Formats: sequence, structure tokens, C-alpha cells
Amino acid sequence: MQSIAIVEALSSGQMYIRDIIERGYNPIYITTKALSDDPFFAEYRMMCVRNFGAKVEFLEETEDLDVLVAQLRERNTVLCLPGTEGGVKLADRICTAMGLPGNDAATTYLRATKAGMVEALARAGIRHIQTETVGDVSDIARFWRENDLDRCVLKFSESAGTVGVKVCGSIEEAESHYRHMMTIPNGLGTDDHTVLIQEYIGGTEYIVNTLSCNGEHMLTDVWVYGKILQEDGTLAYDYGMLVKDLEPGNTEMIAYAYKVLDAVQMRWGPCHIEIKVDRKGPVLIETNARPMGLAMTATYLDECLGYHITALTLDTMIHPQQFKALSLRPYAPRKYALMKIMIIPERIVADFSPTMVFANALKSMREVLFFGKDGVSEYARTVDLDTSPLTLKMINEDYGELRRDYELLRLIEKNYFDIYYTSLDDTLEGCERVIDRESLVSHLDPMRRYLLVEDDGNHLVQFGESRPVGEWGFVDGVIYGRCASEKTVDRIRDVIRCMSLVRSGGHFMFLPESYGAFKNGVVTAEFLLRANGFDLNAPTYYNAGILAGYRR
Repeated sequence: MQSIAIVEALSSGQMYIRDIIERGYNPIYITTKALSDDPFFAEYRMMCVRNFGAKVEFLEETEDLDVLVAQLRERNTVLCLPGTEGGVKLADRICTAMGLPGNDAATTYLRATKAGMVEALARAGIRHIQTETVGDVSDIARFWRENDLDRCVLKFSESAGTVGVKVCGSIEEAESHYRHMMTIPNGLGTDDHTVLIQEYIGGTEYIVNTLSCNGEHMLTDVWVYGKILQEDGTLAYDYGMLVKDLEPGNTEMIAYAYKVLDAVQMRWGPCHIEIKVDRKGPVLIETNARPMGLAMTATYLDECLGYHITALTLDTMIHPQQFKALSLRPYAPRKYALMKIMIIPERIVADFSPTMVFANALKSMREVLFFGKDGVSEYARTVDLDTSPLTLKMINEDYGELRRDYELLRLIEKNYFDIYYTSLDDTLEGCERVIDRESLVSHLDPMRRYLLVEDDGNHLVQFGESRPVGEWGFVDGVIYGRCASEKTVDRIRDVIRCMSLVRSGGHFMFLPESYGAFKNGVVTAEFLLRANGFDLNAPTYYNAGILAGYRR
């Protein structure tokens, strides 16, 4: 059997393994020396073992590349691809040594280092960001003054997950951050601490994902980033949204991306290209010669695009004659998609279980990508992609519904972040009953069926009468009155379960004693209603604190 090797099948690179097996090849997972001892990447390897077991063979990079090449030849290896940023260099070296379809190891630095990318674009006469390598802290002030800057960007020439990237508003701030960068890892497991200083480019940032075959290129998908420039100059990712319908300016950007691929000598495989577009047009932020990150899954991409990048990559590299026909297909994603990337506003000790329960109630929600730990753990303030523990992946045919779901998540994040998590003490305190049940029942429409949910059981209310019931199906409304002490997550789960019983056009009513113990009180209850498809009813003068929602 022929084999296909993936160097560090991490994040979205995990998709390769199943695709290789489905095509009748033997998958080989190659571990690099730089990432072999990192516990984060070790978990991905264990995930691969759990999912595929003995179907995957693991090999390790050695000091002598010839040893690894010999092992791959023994296994009749026909392709070798990088699964993530940390695998690009080794994959290029293997392909060059074995004569496999791949990118030339002699030009890897053009694709894998930001300094090399700028060099390649300058040589090709393509617009690029003014950039210089910082050899000494004094270079920062000189570059700043020579280019008449009011802001600059500092970043590692080689890095992953935007580690170390910062927008600096003064020379002093830039010098301080440069010294800090000398003390932190670059995210790739290497000792390279080469730092670049660049002019700051405004505008909108896009992701242009492409696939190359023997030096020809095709577009696979386009995403737009939302980032928040924080007061300390760090960039927090807010969302990544699929560009389903191309807008004016996008075609120029895509054509620019093809020029970038030629300039950095990208000949084979997927490339994740980050581009900013301002009034002058498109300009490259960086190229990444591997699939887009954020741990994409085939299920997610197949639903919103109709295909996924790793399958396209294998099919066109195994059968290059298919490439041109595929590249001529119209760009027509099937659905709208948006990934909300969680921004933690300050260092916290938290358990994100409520987020999992709350987010999955949203109609658009498809996947929750969690990089944190089960139970209570400590989380740092979000300053880059690596310090965001959660990504909520959504898809919807209706763009308006998708945006509403995103805006709800963002509103909680900005103003009520503590709704998303619990801490060591996550028990709701019991509240005393406020609403007289008999009076409430007497005011309900007698022709409709209501479920009254209380601590001592459920009651079906109809024709002005109330009787105990066990489980119940769809009803015209739920009156939620549980108020005893219990775990926050348990209360939220029960609320969502009860909301699912309300038919279209029905109501869900929170009694004040049931939402009173929530963090942020009625606001948490309002978010639960909105997340589960209810429009909020405006309170009346006579409602005595009852919160009601109407199911659309």
C-alpha cells in the first residue's frame, strides 16, 4: 500500500488523516523535533491515536534527515504535506530530498518567514509593508523617525497564533515590547527570536485560502477577520466570517493573492494568506503554506462551502489533471458562516461549562472549539489568538439570523462576561417565592395549555385548573418558577430543556424568584430567552417582575 505523510497533523491538519484513509492510502504522522515535547501538541497526537488507532503510523524527525527519508521510502510514500505551521520546513525538506510534489526547501524562507515574504514581494515589484529586522533596540527609534510613523507593529519573523504581535503607539512602547519579546517563546517551539518592525496598515483584514498545483493556483474560500485593538496595543481576534458573496474590491484582492503565491514560489498545496485592504488596495500581512487553522473540521467546511481543503489538496495532488476544471468552478459557498473567538477581558479562574450549554442553544451553532481545561482553571486575559480558549463556530442560511446570534454573544462578552462561566462556588442561592401561583393561574388564557415548573414538580394548567404531571410534550407556554438552591449549570440546562417544549407562537415566562439568583439577574434570563429563539416581551406596569418571551 502507498503512504501519504503529514508533518504535524495538528489543528485543521487533522482532517488529512481521515481523507487519506478514505482514499485507500496509509497515513503517516511525522512529529518534528521542535514540537515533540510540547504538551499542547502532544494532546493532538493522542487525539489522533484515539480517533484512528493503528490505522496511523507515527514517525519522528531525527538529526539525520536521510534516516527519516529512508523510512518513508520503505513505506512507499508518494506525498508529504505540512499539517500546521510547525511542519512547513520539514515537509519542504522531505519533498525536495525525495523528489515528491512539493515546495522547494531552498525557498522555504520566502513562505515561512515574514522577512522572506517581504523580500519576495519587493523583488517582484508587488506592494508590501515597509519592514525592517530589529538588530538592536536602537533600530526601533531610527525606523520610526525615518518612516515618520505614528504607530508601528512588532512581530516575530517566525511565529504561530499571532504570538508577540503588538501595535505600538510610541517609540518607548515599542522598545519596551521588543525587550519583552526577547523573553517569550515564538509559538513554534524554535529559538528564533528575530523581530520585525513594520509600518501600521489600517483597513480590513481578510483570509484568502488557496490551493496550488504545479505552480498554478485556485481560490478555495475567503474569510474576513474582525479584530479589536485593545488599549495596550494587543490585537484580540473577535471573529472570522466567511465571505459568501464577493464584494467590490475582493476580486482585486484575490488577483493580488495569486501574485503573492508566485512571488513566494508556492507551487504545491494549500496556502492560508492574510491580506489587509485599505484605500491603496490589498497588501500582504503573511502567507502560511498549510491549511487554515482554528481546528477546522470536514463537517463544518462541507456544510458551508460544499468541500474541505484537505480533500481538495489530496485529490489534486494525486490527480493533477483535475486541477484546472476545479479551479474554473464559480466561487459559490452554500451557507453563511461565522466563528466567534472568545475574548477574556481579564485574568479569571473559571469553568466555561455555562458557555457550552448556552451557546449550543443558538440556532446557528455547529461546533464549540475549546482549548481550555475541564472544570475550574486559570485563564489569562486575551491578547492574541493563543490566549483565546474558545471558538464558537456557526452556520446559517439566513445572514440576518447568523449576525443576530453573533451580536448576542458579543454583547454578553462586552458587558456581562461572567455569564459565560462559573467559578469555584457555582451554586445559586435559593430565593423566596414572590408570585402568588393561584392568582397567576387565574389570569392565564383558559384555552391554552401551560406548564408550571416548580421545585416540587410540574403542573399542567388549563381551563383555570392546575394538576400535577410528569414529562410533557409541546405546550402553549411555560411558567418557570424554580427557586431552590442548585448548581448554575443545572439550572441553565433545565431552563433550556423547558424552553424546547414551547411551540411556535407560544410564551416562556420567568418568575422573578427563578431568575433572581442568577449572576446579573434578569439580564441572564433575557439572554437565555434570546439564545433560544424567543423575542422579549416589553414589561407592563402590572406584570410584577415576570419576564416573558415569545417564540418566533
